[in-house]
Amino acid sequence: MVFVACGLNHKTAPINVREKVALPPAMQDSLLSSLISLPEVNEAAILSTCNRTEIYCDTDDPDVIASWLAHEHQLSKELLSPFLYLHEGNQGIKHTLRVASGLDSMMIGEPQILGQMKQAYQQACRLGTVKSQLRPVFEYIFSASKRVRTHSGIGANPVSIAYAAVQLIGQLFTNYRSLNVFLIGSGETASLVAKYLYQQGVHRFMVASRTLDNAKKLADAFGGKTLSIGDIPQYLPQADVVISATACPLPFINKSLVEHAQQQRNHAPMFFLDLAVPRDIETNVNELEHVHLYNVDDLQIMIEKGMDERRNAAMQAEQLIESELDNYIRWHRSLRAKDVICDYRNHMQQLAQQELQRALKKLSSGQNQQTVINEFSERLVNKLTHHPTTGLRQIAWDGREDLLSLAQYLFNTTTLCQSPYEEIS
Repeated sequence: MVFVACGLNHKTAPINVREKVALPPAMQDSLLSSLISLPEVNEAAILSTCNRTEIYCDTDDPDVIASWLAHEHQLSKELLSPFLYLHEGNQGIKHTLRVASGLDSMMIGEPQILGQMKQAYQQACRLGTVKSQLRPVFEYIFSASKRVRTHSGIGANPVSIAYAAVQLIGQLFTNYRSLNVFLIGSGETASLVAKYLYQQGVHRFMVASRTLDNAKKLADAFGGKTLSIGDIPQYLPQADVVISATACPLPFINKSLVEHAQQQRNHAPMFFLDLAVPRDIETNVNELEHVHLYNVDDLQIMIEKGMDERRNAAMQAEQLIESELDNYIRWHRSLRAKDVICDYRNHMQQLAQQELQRALKKLSSGQNQQTVINEFSERLVNKLTHHPTTGLRQIAWDGREDLLSLAQYLFNTTTLCQSPYEEIS
């Protein structure tokens, strides 16, 4: 049996190929059932995103995965093979660790992939296609990838406009829950900023748009209040954060309007994010005390800096991946001793139980307690050490210094015998 990671991604296959093998969530249960029905596949999980489709499995024959994937999508294996990768054993573990850590993503360090992998794992667990072999593998990968991300800082720097905006807001306001956020316009980027703020704990939103239906739809998504464009002067003083992204050809938020709002707010800080091109907010607004204005160019500088920092962090993350892989290999080796340890302990417990029952029987017949206990102790020691002693005599007779050294290590003793050929008493 071997762990295998097989699939394709944005690096190995163009979108017209990726979309042919994408696995819709509604179909994944049936596809997992189909995959696990193969005699060579013992356990499996499937991850499918817009940038990758990957199969993780415990299998007796790794080559069947590519054939199955081609067959399920009615593609020839010859057509699909040039775009596929197949990583076996420890290389499969390393690949999956890199994926979970965000090192293999289109946007280095993005956090969504770990959540997507966890969902794929949970779905496979529910279906029963992940059991005793893959469960500890995934649990190790999840904990290891978290350590990699934390210690490398690969996800700490902004690499998207929405993420950069939320980080800037967090630098000015330490308590997201207390914020009133005013969205002007209902564009995709402004909506994404609002989504991130909502995830951080913001729950008071006002939304204004030229189209009330659009404003209402966005406001409802965050439990906010729907306003018209004409309501801006009235409600602006309530806003701690203003995010504007309209298609208006001229600025409609000017210094005078903001100054009036500041007076009503007793000059409490305000954060303006102008995502519009042409801009919605006059630049001289930034001259006001306690007012902070940023536009898309400001955010782009943050993004470029963030990408440089993520690339540097990725180099450290790659080193951490190697360390985590080494830890995994050591951990996996230790599992080989599990059966030996269990058998040894069970055998020792059986011997102890036999001697205990013998001693209890003698005590119940009225024999002297001290005599019975002494005999119990002596017999138990003799039985527990019989097989090891016999083995040590044999390896000493055979001159196996390596095994004697191992025995010294296992028994935590410095000297077992004077000579490998001297009988051990």
